[in-house]
Amino acid sequence: MNKITLNLIIGILGIGTLIYSFYGMGETTTLFTFEINIWVYRLIWAVVTVGSFYEHFKKAKQNND
Repeated sequence: MNKITLNLIIGILGIGTLIYSFYGMGETTTLFTFEINIWVYRLIWAVVTVGSFYEHFKKAKQNND
């Protein structure tokens, strides 16, 4: 599996996690054994998701050129 596909999968999982965080979680959640505010958790996943999609489209554009 190449890096382009992996970035796309991580981005899609990130979108799913963000959507689920609005429906299935309380005001705090646990990330790496630390209890954090849900908005910080959403921000972390948003950054991961945007970064993954950015890398995916950047690599896809390089492959098309």
